Amino acid sequence: MASRYYIRNRGKRLGPLSVEKLQSMARRGRFGRHFEVSTDGRNWLPADEFPELFGDDHSGDDEPMAPFDDGGESEDQEVDPYAPIVDEPRSRRPATRAASSRRTSSRRRASGSRGTEPDNPPATRSRRRSARRSEPVEEEAPPARRRRRGSSTGDSIDPPPKKKRSADAEAPPAKKKKKQKPKKKGNVFREAEKSIPEGAKKKKGGIMSFLFGSSPDSSSTPEHLLKLQNIHENLRDIGFSRDKLVFVGSGGEEIPVRQHEGSGDGPDLLGLLTVIAFQSKTTDMHLEPTAAGVDVRMRIDGTLVHLIEFPKDEVKRLYGVIKVLCETKLGAKQEVLEGSYSTIAPRRRSDYRISFTPSVHGQKVAIRILDANNSPQTLKQLGAPGSIVKTVSNVMTQNAGMVLMCGPTGSGKTTTLYSMLRSVDFKTRNVMTLEDPVEYQIHGITQINIDSDHGKGFKEMLPALLRQDPDVLLIGEIRDPESAKISMQATMTGHLVLSTVHAPDTLSTLFRLLDLNADPNMVGSALDLIISQRLLRVLCEECKHRRRPDQEDLRRLGGTIRDAIYEPVGCKQCLGTGYSGRRAIFEMLDVKRQVGDAIHRNPSIVDLKKAVRATKFKSLRQNGYSLVGAGVTTFDEVDRVIGVE
Repeated sequence: MASRYYIRNRGKRLGPLSVEKLQSMARRGRFGRHFEVSTDGRNWLPADEFPELFGDDHSGDDEPMAPFDDGGESEDQEVDPYAPIVDEPRSRRPATRAASSRRTSSRRRASGSRGTEPDNPPATRSRRRSARRSEPVEEEAPPARRRRRGSSTGDSIDPPPKKKRSADAEAPPAKKKKKQKPKKKGNVFREAEKSIPEGAKKKKGGIMSFLFGSSPDSSSTPEHLLKLQNIHENLRDIGFSRDKLVFVGSGGEEIPVRQHEGSGDGPDLLGLLTVIAFQSKTTDMHLEPTAAGVDVRMRIDGTLVHLIEFPKDEVKRLYGVIKVLCETKLGAKQEVLEGSYSTIAPRRRSDYRISFTPSVHGQKVAIRILDANNSPQTLKQLGAPGSIVKTVSNVMTQNAGMVLMCGPTGSGKTTTLYSMLRSVDFKTRNVMTLEDPVEYQIHGITQINIDSDHGKGFKEMLPALLRQDPDVLLIGEIRDPESAKISMQATMTGHLVLSTVHAPDTLSTLFRLLDLNADPNMVGSALDLIISQRLLRVLCEECKHRRRPDQEDLRRLGGTIRDAIYEPVGCKQCLGTGYSGRRAIFEMLDVKRQVGDAIHRNPSIVDLKKAVRATKFKSLRQNGYSLVGAGVTTFDEVDRVIGVE
């Protein structure tokens, strides 16, 4: 049995209340069985499911307990709601059974019953009681509906006839009864609030009050919290609720969301935002202060989506919890602060990189979400065609070679490289990475962070890594001539090297290496594959709209006849964007087979384009438009990520 309960009636809600308080309210007619009751403030059941709240312990009596007011008000019921009701001791009940039978006969005569019936056996007694309850009570016999019991002798007082009612000293006058009847249903909430200790309404003192707020007041939920809960309920299911979420600070301290759920304090808000980020596959979260409040925006599928606006008072608690988890200065509002923390959930762990930056209206917070569950684990999950998957798999089994990924920031280059690494047998090959910084930790490989401030950049750490006898080497980025030279030399000496280059497409990557003073002969001999990648948003299956393609659409599709293409609309499940999820499009250049001979002749970009036309080379735009024809995305999305032709 719970120790605290919440009650609800006609849109009004109150709690928490003790069992004793509710029993007292029930005896006075201020709490009835038509109310709804909850033990946690969320799941509601009829009050009949909680008999302990009414003190119903008379199920074994021969004589039913006289009914009392259920919280509703009846004008024809002249029963004193404040008259005491005292239970008989169980030891005296068998002795009074005959008297109860006589009292039953007198009541039936007083209320105009159908005649005298012989005594029924015990098996039919409960049936007779239920029949008496359902009988309509005439106006001449309202006293027969209530019986008062003596607490010491067990004797009962038979109600006198109505003519002698005024002479009965124990019956209260009619005017007094009407005065004492509750007139307004709202009184139950106002009166029960007085039973809540004042300390429960006050905030805790010190820093914990600032972070976690006061005790939850379930009678009024803030508008921003209701909106967040509505968004959370409309998004996809992730297999667990936010009460299973636990925040782990950089120092190892833990804050379970279960202890703060529904309170609206800092951990509760952060937990709700985190679960919504899981549901929408958010990669970044921005809390941007304005003159009125703080805007919350999430980067979903590569674009920022406005989620909600918080009051500044609520965000102070949210900021305080984040700073405690990151172990940064709480009062440093004019400093740039950085930190990290993690979350643990059933079969899920995520890491977060935090950055505080001062602005005109306050501190802006950017949260980078590193969630391995939202990252594809293989090239097939990324949406790569079968021909690209097969070619890359063959290269990853080689002892020596070089694979370069190119594309702008945020195009998924690192995710694709990690999916290639996962196809390597870690038990038989020594795999090492050099990154700035390490984003996803993989068990079985050695991962090293770049620290340029202490003289540990790419060009300083690369020679050190080659002395560690690596079989497969992942380099975060080739950004200077020295790192380009060392990487290609490692390939020539028997290492498989994976890296990235900032270039728009595969052919531009070749010229980027030549600009870094790389030897053309070494480039042609070391490079195996160059892959360019972009991430396209996928149309929401729930709301996408079908239309017939026009002549311009057919021209872009390359003359392929299509019955229809699709456009975005927007719904609750995609947060009004019209898109849900992303997939990658690729452009792969097999250097040795497609342009190997042309590189040695110091070609121009025109020469390289002529060389690839004779092969099965497909550009990024061609792959993107093929997805438009398949109803996966739109022309506008392809032009957004690649550029207008």
